Amino acid sequence: MAKKFNFKLESVLKYRADKVNQATESLNQIVKIRNEKEQEIQQNEEKKQVLFGTQKGKIKAADLQNKNNHINFLNDEIERLNEEKKQVLEIENLRRKKLTSAMKDEKVIDKLKDKQKLAHDQNQKKEEGAFLDEIGLQITMKNRDKHNG
Repeated sequence: MAKKFNFKLESVLKYRADKVNQATESLNQIVKIRNEKEQEIQQNEEKKQVLFGTQKGKIKAADLQNKNNHINFLNDEIERLNEEKKQVLEIENLRRKKLTSAMKDEKVIDKLKDKQKLAHDQNQKKEEGAFLDEIGLQITMKNRDKHNG
C-alpha cells in the first residue's frame, strides 16, 4: 500500500500563507486610501477650474474676494492632501516590501514541500517497482517448480 505524503512543515506553510494574506489585505487598504486621496485632489482641482471659469463681465469686489478666498482654500486643501498622499505612499511602499518578504518566506517553504513531495513520489515508485519485481520473481519461481516437478 502506498504511503500518503505528509509534509511536516504544513503548519508553517499555512502560517506563512496567512501572513501573505494579511500583508495583501494591508497593502490593499493603503492603496484604497491613496486612491481616495487622489480622488479628493482631483475633485478640488476640478472645483478650482470651475471657479476660474465663472463670472465673466462685471464682478462685485466682495464676490471676487470670496472667489479668491475659495481658490486659496482649495489650493491649501490640495497641498494638505498631497502631503497626506506622500505619507500614504511611504506606508504603501513599506507594506509592499512586507508583502514581498512574506511571499518569499512562503515560497521557500512551498519549494521545500515540492522537493519533499517529489522525493516521496520517487521513493514510492522505487518501492512499487521492487514490489512488482518480487511478485514477478515469485511467479517465475512457481512456474519453474511446476515445470521441474
